[in-house]
Parts: sequence; C-alpha cells; structure tokens
Amino acid sequence: MAAGIPIRLVQENHNTIELDATSMTLSTSRKVGGSALPLTGSRRIGMDLNVNKAMINIQGIIADDREGTLATAHTASINFGRKIEGQQFTMASNLEALLNQELRLQTLSTATSNQEKTITFTNTASAGATAYSSNGGAGSTPTVLVNTSDATSVQLATAVVNYINNQLSSDFTATLVEGTNYESKSINCVVNIVMVAKGSVTAMRRTTPKFKQIENPVNAVIFEPPRVSPRFGGGTDSVKKSAGDKAMDLYGIINNSTRRTFRSANPIDLYGTRRLPDHVKDYIIGIQIPYNSSIKATGGEQYVARNFFMPTGFYYGKEKTSEGNDHPASVTFDPSEETTGIQGSVQKFDITYDAGESVYNFNMIFAPIDNLIIG
Repeated sequence: MAAGIPIRLVQENHNTIELDATSMTLSTSRKVGGSALPLTGSRRIGMDLNVNKAMINIQGIIADDREGTLATAHTASINFGRKIEGQQFTMASNLEALLNQELRLQTLSTATSNQEKTITFTNTASAGATAYSSNGGAGSTPTVLVNTSDATSVQLATAVVNYINNQLSSDFTATLVEGTNYESKSINCVVNIVMVAKGSVTAMRRTTPKFKQIENPVNAVIFEPPRVSPRFGGGTDSVKKSAGDKAMDLYGIINNSTRRTFRSANPIDLYGTRRLPDHVKDYIIGIQIPYNSSIKATGGEQYVARNFFMPTGFYYGKEKTSEGNDHPASVTFDPSEETTGIQGSVQKFDITYDAGESVYNFNMIFAPIDNLIIG
C-alpha cells in the first residue's frame, strides 16, 4: 500500500483530524468563455472578471493511530507592529492610552471562573527606554515601562516577552518572532505565547490575550489594540484512536456539525439560549494539505514542508505563490491568516470498508469558501 500524505481537517474548536491521502485533485474552473462576432470572420471576444469555482477531491485511508496524538499546548500571538485594522499601533496618543490598559492572559484551568495573569504598562515620563522592569510599577511591582514619545513596536514586543519569561514562566513561555508591520515590512514585532500546561478543554471560553481598561478617566483617548491573532487555541489532548474510532468521529461530525453560537437550552424551552463552550463547536472549517518546497529550504535541506493555500482577495505577484508561503506545515490553522491552510467546508464524505481490512477508505470533496453562512 502506498504511503499516504498526512492531511489535517481543522475544526472550529481548534482540534484537528488527521487522515492519509493517497490521491488528490485541486480543481479550479474559471468563468471565462468566448463568443464569435458577426461580420468579422468569426473573431471571438470574451470577458474574464476573475471569477472561478474551486473544489478539492481527496481519496485516502483512515488507519489506526500508530503512536497516538501527543498533547499540545494552546498558543497565541500579538503583533505590536499594527492595529487590528492595519494602521500603526505605536502612535503617541495610542501609547498614552496603553498606560490605562492591562494585558490579560488566561491559564489552562478547570476552574469555572477566569484564571488570568495580567501585565501592566507604566510611563517612563520620557526619561527612559521602553523595556521590561522587575520593580518599575506601582508599589515597586513588575511592569512594562513605556516611553510614549519614542517607543517602537520591537521594543514593546521585546518588553512583553521579557515580562512573561521572567514573571509568568510557570504558566507561559514567550518568544519574539518576525511579523508584518503597518508598512508591510517584516520586523521582530510579534510575541508568540505558549501555555506551559498542555491540553484542549478549559472551563471558561478562551478569550485572551486581550487588553482591558483599568480605569475610566475623563476625556480618555480611545485605545486601539494591536492585532491579536490567534487568541489562545490549538491545544489538544493526548489520544490514541483506532481506524473505526476516527471513521465514527467523521461520520458523526459531518452528519451533524455544531457551529451556531446559540441554540436551545433544552428540548422544551425553544426560546432559551446559551452560549456553547468552544470545545463543542466541532464544525470543520479548514484543511491543511502539505507539500514539499525547495524554494523555502535552508541550511542545506532539499525540502521543507509547506501547506497549500488559496490566495483569494488582494494578493499580488509573489504573495500568492510558493515564494510568499512562509509558514511551516505544522503552523496552527488561523482563519484570519489565509497562508496557514485553506478555509472551507466538507461538501461530501464517503467512507467505505471491506471485510477483513484494518483500514477504512474515504473519498472527500472539500469546497474552499472564505465566508460561510451556517444555519
């Protein structure tokens, strides 16, 4: 039996379902055609509005987990190089407003109340550099010192990394990585945060990292937070499943997927609503299909693994090719970052089984969709 390509179906609750693909077809049909013009010797004219229909057809096998899935930790990132809308974050007025904010990070906990750690920001009064301080806060507490006149995104990101690794190391680890700032330049302005505890389910919804206003001062400048994407997610529990377990999981999820934020509280109270916990939202929202890339290989390697992505929207030049694909195949899927995988939905999934075999076969049609309305 030929070795399959490991693909991952990604659920809204950040869990992944690993399958082995033995054949694959990436199909794109563009809406373009020609019509003959009269009195021209049948010269043809057409119109192309850059509209297409895409479909992914994959065949493969569902096999027993060989070693099982290791538990992984939730991760998150904060890009201090740009606001949510893409503008500059380190404007002087926004840095002033940052002083009245605290950065909150929740821990992996089964408690039914939020278990959060906080990071404060303190003004250096333009007399010092933007940096982590172990005793520069109110009452000689740890803080991130901010020079509101000249703080840079790299300085802020570095200070937050140092705060986490010095003060919150029992719950998180942080690293400074490259990201795209408001000028579309690649600089070290992103803080990657990983929970120390591994696992998927928390009693409370995962809503952090987030910035929270401390006080409500008169005539306060409105604070515009940096881009947080993703919030904590991607953590998984250690599990080992048989081929039958995985086939049953897929059959159940695809037949009755859960994504709606609200639903009836019980079968009798048709008007009662409740918010669903994150781990219940099992709708399949994306797929990660790896390929070997030589153009991104470094250090003498022949290949490195990257994921196929669909560059819909305003992509230009190399951004929509393999040269613009900087994420490793192991990257956590993020619907707001198109190069981490392909968004969409499973349109059709056939499972077949032959008596006496130890594996199940599947045929899947996956429809790439950027914005999906679900009833």
